Amino acid sequence: MSLYTIAIKPNDYNTRLSEFVSQLFNALAQMVQRKDIQGAETLGIMLGAIFDWCISLLYAEKSANMGWLYCPNAQMGFYPYIKSCPHCGRVEQTEISVHKPPSDTIGRYTTLCLGAILSEVCRVCQNGFEVRILPTSRGDVDMLIFDATTVVLCEVKSSPLYLLPLCVRYQRPLETSEGDELAAVAAHAVITVDNLESRDLYLHLVGGDPIPVHLIREDSVQYLSVKDSRNPDRLRETLKAVGDTWARMYVGYASRWRENGQLRWFTCGCGVPVDDTKNAPGLDRTDDIKKGVYQMLKVAEKYGRGCRERRVRVALLSNMHPVAHYDEYLKGFEDALWTRESDIQERTGQTVSVDSDDLLPFYDMLFTLTQSWFRDERLKQAFSVETLFRALGGQQE
Repeated sequence: MSLYTIAIKPNDYNTRLSEFVSQLFNALAQMVQRKDIQGAETLGIMLGAIFDWCISLLYAEKSANMGWLYCPNAQMGFYPYIKSCPHCGRVEQTEISVHKPPSDTIGRYTTLCLGAILSEVCRVCQNGFEVRILPTSRGDVDMLIFDATTVVLCEVKSSPLYLLPLCVRYQRPLETSEGDELAAVAAHAVITVDNLESRDLYLHLVGGDPIPVHLIREDSVQYLSVKDSRNPDRLRETLKAVGDTWARMYVGYASRWRENGQLRWFTCGCGVPVDDTKNAPGLDRTDDIKKGVYQMLKVAEKYGRGCRERRVRVALLSNMHPVAHYDEYLKGFEDALWTRESDIQERTGQTVSVDSDDLLPFYDMLFTLTQSWFRDERLKQAFSVETLFRALGGQQE
């Protein structure tokens, strides 16, 4: 069975998410044209925030009644994904249940979110490419990007920087029995939250207003929708708030928390005891870099070299570039080429002759939402954030 046969349009796999991403791109266009977003670099930050917002919605679909965290300081209950309070940050001597999905589910979610975002990039930029995902595949490829002349075989290695947890508000403090009397709960505590469908639910944003959401159950399917997604002005305001918070976290992470250190314990991969550094955001997990580069070689060898027309390209995709580890692990590949010894045509002393078609880059595109590297000019024209910025109506200063 061919890769194309089993590949799926992101919109066909999850229509609700694709529609939400499209609404967010409409909001991005307004922000660019209003000069709320004034350059490609800022646009990349907003794309990173959109990815994490979408991932948060997918994570929250698995929410249950048990294992919530009550915060007496916020008078709220949270459904956390890391071992910190979403309102207070790191808290000592507190039992916290975390609810991250299994790794294969996270892989499916990240591929879907990147696929939905890239589909919108193709639509807005009118670059002629289409996107298909292989969300349940355990094979060589996670995503296909193609047009009439070229197919890009993609490996996805992604992880969020900041997850917005589901939360509920309480009109008055929760109480607990102390002897024959009731007293307000004074410390963080694990609680049960019943009747989720009938409650006012929100996604919690550090330092911002909670984002109202609907929890909808249809048969055996549970999903969330953002209440203001069809209100362009409100959605734009909310996207700006999410983007501003995410940008501060991104700056903190990039500075190794010398800046905005108060936000560290709200982020993924921030370190023990809150979240292991193996959950570093984007492509910044060294194991993912190593596996990703090897997969590029494997896919190029298996599919690219056998294509006589040289129409196959390979790409490593992520939501966020390896801020901490790019120079050490990937910078040396920027202009590197490889070939097989059997493709050497002639040896003269220390010089060898190789057909240029047999010299391959380690990847044709290292694409992330925040920063990308290209070895193929057509892919750069199609998928660079600068191209998207212009397509959204921006004028680079």
